[in-house]
Amino acid sequence: MNSSVKEPNVGKSDSFYGDRSVVLSKKQLTAIKKNSLFGQLYISDIGFYPNARNHFRKRKKGIKEHILIYCIDGNGVIHVRDNIYELNPNTFFIINSDEAHSYWASKEDPWSIYWLHFGGKRSLEFRQYFLKTISIDRSINSRINDRINLFNEILTSLESGFSKNNIEYANLCLNSLLASFFYWDTYRAVKGIKSSDPVDKSILFMQKNIEQDLKIKDMSAHVNLSESHYSKLFKNKTGSSPLDYFINLKMQEAIRLLTNRSMRIKEVAYNLGYNDPCYFSRIFSKHIGVNPRSFLKTSKR
Repeated sequence: MNSSVKEPNVGKSDSFYGDRSVVLSKKQLTAIKKNSLFGQLYISDIGFYPNARNHFRKRKKGIKEHILIYCIDGNGVIHVRDNIYELNPNTFFIINSDEAHSYWASKEDPWSIYWLHFGGKRSLEFRQYFLKTISIDRSINSRINDRINLFNEILTSLESGFSKNNIEYANLCLNSLLASFFYWDTYRAVKGIKSSDPVDKSILFMQKNIEQDLKIKDMSAHVNLSESHYSKLFKNKTGSSPLDYFINLKMQEAIRLLTNRSMRIKEVAYNLGYNDPCYFSRIFSKHIGVNPRSFLKTSKR
């Protein structure tokens, strides 16, 4: 059993740099359960833990709601009914209500997770998705960012205050969020993105090779087009040249690594295929507006 699977003795429950979370009170939940709009499928808690180092939870009797854990980065482990389930990026797991459990982040590569506690009679209709690791493969039309935006929208609604409208809006959005997990084939299909589109295919190629020093010839060859024709198609669809688009993807990944994983600037540069950290800093400054060091200082404040 490796160190990531062995249950830790101690750890932090839910306090991490950049974390967001909302917990509704018993009084609020009582009113929610009586609400005819969403009383049979409701949220009790929701949050986001980025780079949750030393994250550890153990509940001997479980909780009254089901727990959905959605891993977007890193790794972690869930222990339920003497079974061990490992979560990797783009996987999710639902723990039954009133089910004894524990879960923790990997020591080597701690997870970043969105999590949700939900309950109500209608929640039991989704039992076939409980107690199993479900992987959401990343593809051109995966809509992973749309799902994350839904999480953030619910969080922001509740963080804005517990007004009647905010609570109702967040709980009604829960239906869409759960549908994105349980009916993900349909969730992808309704977006209308065709996998045969060469621009979409090349963007996915960029994402999967973010650490490489891709050239126009690599991108165009991947979709079997000439460099000139590919560049024109890409510019018409995105408003950006392929290389500028790829660099922007790299810089967004740089921000994630600097913020969520506390990596040194030199390490981030190497992870993104820049052998010269000074050159990386110049590119970062050009695209983000500040150099990596200044960005880190501002982010930490």
